Amino acid sequence: MTLPIAGWYPDPQDPSRTRWWDGARWGQLAPAPQLATAASPVYEAPPRPPAPSEYRQQAAWNDEPVLRGRKARIAKDRATRAANPFGYAGLVLALIAFLFNVFAIPGILGIVFGAIGLARAGQLTGSRVTGFGVSLAAIILGLAASGAFLARAAQLLG
Repeated sequence: MTLPIAGWYPDPQDPSRTRWWDGARWGQLAPAPQLATAASPVYEAPPRPPAPSEYRQQAAWNDEPVLRGRKARIAKDRATRAANPFGYAGLVLALIAFLFNVFAIPGILGIVFGAIGLARAGQLTGSRVTGFGVSLAAIILGLAASGAFLARAAQLLG
């Protein structure tokens, strides 16, 4: 759900007055309107987006049930993959590197994708799911797979 942009909206408590909406919360009231002595021209009001109080009323109708147990873990896992797919891609590549590490490419790609996932997790710190642990595991397993490849290569060549 997106909230309306910042601007002056009718006050939810007193519709005859306006209040500033900064995009996240209500601000101060506008000064009370002065009675004009001369008649001002009447213009058609442009359509306005709904005020945040109207959003809250609509959101109450669409509340999703609280997930618990296995369903909650699955939902959190999906949210992590959606928020930070690089960490999961790096983890998969690092695991593949243990099976098929041709010229250490999957191991190196696992390290690179894990590092991108860590950077992305640092940007998602305000979110509940960041993928930090998955990205860190991708880097560690990528380093281990690449080290194993180098040990095998040194054993064959030396």
